[in-house]
Amino acid sequence: MRQNFLLIVTDQLTWRALPAYGNTWAHTPNIDRIAKNSAKIDACYTPCPLCQPARAAPWSSKYPHQINVLSNGRNCPVSQVPQSVATLGEAFANAGYETVHFGKTHDAGALRGFYIEPEKESHVEQKSKGLPLNFDTYNDRYATQKAVEYLQKRKSEQPFMMVADLVNPHNICGWVGEFVGDKENPWLTNLPPLPENFTVDDMHTRPKAVQYICCSHVRQAQTAEWTDTKFRQYLAAYYAYLEMADAEIGRILDALEASGEAENTTIVFFADHGDSMAARARVTKQVDFYEEVSRVPMMFCGAGITPQKDTIKGLASLLDLFPTLCKLGGVEIPNGVEGMDISPVLTGGEMPKRDCVISEWHTEWGYTTSPARMVRNENYKYMRYLENGDTELYDIKNDPLEKVNLSPDEKYDDVKREMEALLQQHIAKTNDGFDALTVSVDPRWRSHKAGYHNHKGIAAPQYDAAKEAK
Repeated sequence: MRQNFLLIVTDQLTWRALPAYGNTWAHTPNIDRIAKNSAKIDACYTPCPLCQPARAAPWSSKYPHQINVLSNGRNCPVSQVPQSVATLGEAFANAGYETVHFGKTHDAGALRGFYIEPEKESHVEQKSKGLPLNFDTYNDRYATQKAVEYLQKRKSEQPFMMVADLVNPHNICGWVGEFVGDKENPWLTNLPPLPENFTVDDMHTRPKAVQYICCSHVRQAQTAEWTDTKFRQYLAAYYAYLEMADAEIGRILDALEASGEAENTTIVFFADHGDSMAARARVTKQVDFYEEVSRVPMMFCGAGITPQKDTIKGLASLLDLFPTLCKLGGVEIPNGVEGMDISPVLTGGEMPKRDCVISEWHTEWGYTTSPARMVRNENYKYMRYLENGDTELYDIKNDPLEKVNLSPDEKYDDVKREMEALLQQHIAKTNDGFDALTVSVDPRWRSHKAGYHNHKGIAAPQYDAAKEAK
């Protein structure tokens, strides 16, 4: 009997937020149910710290530049994933699986091959004025209801691959907009501490595109007047939205167990990208590649998986999901996938070796374009931005919070050359036109002194959106 697959996805969840990865503040009993008997990957990276590119990539096992999914749209239109590109849904549907998807899509057509339940809302009671709810939370409730209904009513003898694609803790983006500037939030009082890297001393060494994220990203601009307490409230709200997602996950796991299919189902849990969680006084994600936004949880448990007490060391990418699931399910891996099959380590073997993992940045909406690439190997992480050729280098083993940018230090020139060589190998292998891309920055939004707290007025996307609305 072939096993089923249940894929549970969350949006904007950094690995650092989970008790399964050492967090002592969050309360996620249902994600912990998955983690308890799982094979848990320590260092999995998103191919892009932005929703649509990050979501299209794992379903196609292609880098964003290969499928022209570089943004969330608007002034930088996104292509639909070409029919010539294999997708996970097609591979499993063609192999006889019943493939169904509930929840957030934002996939540029990469979910081709799945039956996709339309996104709708179900009512969720708002329990605190300090935690406003929006479509993200309402969509999660509807998706969960439909996923549970599917498990309760399915009669087919086919094995299934079901995706429960949750949006939270993404509701935190709306929270920032609700409590913009100095607007108070007296309802949140039990507050987590600020992260150790809330303040870093060398922000002046960071790429200009990173120093001025407040000018290109609306949510960061909205924090300019925040106090330390407001950032702690941000963290409290983030954990609260995470707990809402965890509750939905619990409903799905309970339905799976009640269906009698749990023992024959492989469960995979992961996120599309992370959240800054107040590191460097940053909120949400975009532009930078720091660990909080680029490193995501990935866990496998259930049928065919060998549970492991310790977190699995080694590098992984969300692009690995496609070939790995194919191998676990006995489905032929299509030609052209970029990810690596990491199933050996999930079934009692060794983690496949790789030189590095890569992530990309282009733009959010096309109002500011700051192309960049990240290279992470076993010891270091290197980022290069096209604007001014700015670079960052971090000793991830000894500086996991990325407090000190080593790039200006000549002692690390050899390391930088090594990391750049890895990037150039990747560029050649994947036909990445990175070095020929164009930087586009409106100087009106960089007239203030660097530093997010120095930002004045609105960000570029707000200005253009208001202009377009007239």
